[in-house]
Amino acid sequence: MATHVLCGRCGATLAHPSAACANCGATPAYQAHPYRRYNPMAAVALSIIPGLGHIYLGHWKKGLVYMAMAGGLQFFGADLDLTGIGAAVGIPMEIGGLGIWAHSAWDAYQIAKRGY
Repeated sequence: MATHVLCGRCGATLAHPSAACANCGATPAYQAHPYRRYNPMAAVALSIIPGLGHIYLGHWKKGLVYMAMAGGLQFFGADLDLTGIGAAVGIPMEIGGLGIWAHSAWDAYQIAKRGY
């Protein structure tokens, strides 16, 4: 994976760390910082398991939270489906788990696309 450098003021990609930004004209005093490029589609593909795309991107805390939230809602929602209150509580929990799963994939894609 190639290492790139972002302008500290506007976030544009710089040719090298000591170059002035062609977009906003900022000098290197604005602390250009390197970042790694990630493949957004790989992050989405890994999000087949909620949170795994975030772990790939280096956001492991966020990934573990997505795993716990989606997994917990799916597990307890499926468990409640086996009881009498399943239609009232279990099914909405499962739908919420699917929503968190979809948001996890979308968020991983956006983070990988931005590059940080």
